[in-house]
Amino acid sequence: MIALTLFVLTMGQMPLAAQKTPFWVMSALALAAAAVTYVPVGRPLRGVVVSPSLVFTFAILLCWDLGPAIAVQALAVTVIAVRARQRIRHAVLSGARYAVAFGAAYLVLLIGEPDPFQGGSLADLASDTIAVALAALAFTVVYGLAVLLTAPDALPSSGSLRYRLAALRDPAAHVTALTMLSPVLAVTGHVSLGFVPLVIMPLYAVQRMARLSQERRRAAHADDLTGLGNRTGLQAAYARRQAVPAARRRGPALLVMDLDGFKYVNDALGHDTGDRLLTAFAERLRAALPEGAYAARLGGDEFAVLLDERDSGCALRAAEHISAAVNGPVSLSGLEVEVAAAVGVAVSPQHGDDFVTLLRHADIAMYDAKRDNTGVALYQPGTDRHAQRLELLDQVRHALVTDDREAITLHYQPQADLITGRVVGVEALLRYRGPDGEPVSPATLIPMVEHTPVMHQLTDRIVDDAVAQAGRWQAAGLNLRTSVNVSIRDLLRDDLVERLRSRLAEHRVPPHLLQLEITESALMADPTRALPTIKALRELGVGLALDDFGTGFSSLQHLREIPLDEIKIDRSFVSGMTTNRHDSAIVSSVVTLARTLGLRTVAEGIEDAPTRHRLRAAGCSLMQGYLLAPALPAEAIPQLVADAAASRIPAPTP
Repeated sequence: MIALTLFVLTMGQMPLAAQKTPFWVMSALALAAAAVTYVPVGRPLRGVVVSPSLVFTFAILLCWDLGPAIAVQALAVTVIAVRARQRIRHAVLSGARYAVAFGAAYLVLLIGEPDPFQGGSLADLASDTIAVALAALAFTVVYGLAVLLTAPDALPSSGSLRYRLAALRDPAAHVTALTMLSPVLAVTGHVSLGFVPLVIMPLYAVQRMARLSQERRRAAHADDLTGLGNRTGLQAAYARRQAVPAARRRGPALLVMDLDGFKYVNDALGHDTGDRLLTAFAERLRAALPEGAYAARLGGDEFAVLLDERDSGCALRAAEHISAAVNGPVSLSGLEVEVAAAVGVAVSPQHGDDFVTLLRHADIAMYDAKRDNTGVALYQPGTDRHAQRLELLDQVRHALVTDDREAITLHYQPQADLITGRVVGVEALLRYRGPDGEPVSPATLIPMVEHTPVMHQLTDRIVDDAVAQAGRWQAAGLNLRTSVNVSIRDLLRDDLVERLRSRLAEHRVPPHLLQLEITESALMADPTRALPTIKALRELGVGLALDDFGTGFSSLQHLREIPLDEIKIDRSFVSGMTTNRHDSAIVSSVVTLARTLGLRTVAEGIEDAPTRHRLRAAGCSLMQGYLLAPALPAEAIPQLVADAAASRIPAPTP
């Protein structure tokens, strides 16, 4: 207000003709300001840019009239449009908004005083000051309303008024600051042309703050590497679409895509090459986007696209078009790297009416596409495997934390000498019941938890219970070797050996009565890292069995180097011995190999006497399967051992 008052007082002393700064200088400064206006780079501008040229053109309005102000501002808009590669339609709309706003400000000046800058009383000066301030306010309000009505990309095209007005906050503040600075420029220009540069510093400060505000807002919504949006920007774009009334809303549909094999590119060619691959993929994605779509990089090699589409079939076809456009070889570091993306599609509202749900369902569909090798997949309600997995993980974790003995138990399947029928050991097998009391198969449970921290907790519980039970059996006079299944992740733990040592000592169980079983495929995946733990187990006296032998294509070199005690022949070979000569030959070869290496052999899945006979003839050591007994509760094992000892299962006859 002080600047406005000073402006009126100064201009009130002399006619406009005495203005010391020529019109052409003020116009040139306006065009120069337009030439240095900050505009976003990377794509044609369709939104709103408030230029510092407004300071000069509003000063022209105050000093030279409406027509010159509109004309110079139109030239400034043209300069900005050329620099920003703005479409003609958007540039014309921008010029029209300024013209209407200048007209509103001019009307306020006319109403306040037809010729407000001639001398008068203090009351007249106060009235003129208010008129100039109201003119600046009128410009800001009318310009904001014009943006609200005509800028299709700067603001939501429809939606709640409150939501759309909130988007005008920063542009309105910038316009207000520039128009309020114009009277200062008019005063300095009136006094002397030499004083005009004094306005440059405050003008620079205003423009700098506006630019920083735009850059911060853009950085908060953009991915630095690819120039696409980020997760925050994607969520904001979704919110803009949700602000549209439901009757006029189109979708939206959300696509989530993940690059196949990106980790191998990073590992083999380096992260710089991986970044170039992501940038190339982003360029392809940007070029393939339909009108109105918004693309974002969610992180790593995961991208998303938001479409204005509510029909699942149309969204799926759009996803297939985008998939075809982005897939294909990319030349990186002299190599042709094949790019293939799995795409998942979810459509609002049928697949979710909020951003988090829609994103999760699109992500699930993407994993379905990756698993089924279909390229593109639409979310199918009711097949939320990831939600089921998380729910199961939470239930198992809760059962472990609360020490729920009803939910997590162990059953034991006996192992007997193939010749005498004497029970010499048992395998501890996990049994789990969910909160509804229904059993969950280990084949379902273990794959869901084995790559999570829950697996360690579950292994600890199984080991503790199995060792404790072995101690109770030994106290009752049963010296049964107890086998416990562990994962490769368990063998890579630093505390596994010490935990076993502690539990064996606590329950007074000799180490040779405990044996760990690990599948062949798991052990062969990383035998080098597992070997120190295996050697420490050997020093402790705990045995090691190789489970499911024959299914993992073991290296004989590894088999020779790993200190095993037992090989368990997979049931897939055992069950076919009497009907398939190849299976019979394989089992016989494995038994011979194990005997040569000094190892026991256990045949799994024996269900009939002829198979038992074949195994005994081949020289197999132990039997395990339904012919002997299924997995039983711990309290049933002593009676089974006694019955087996009493009956002395006869050797099968040829």
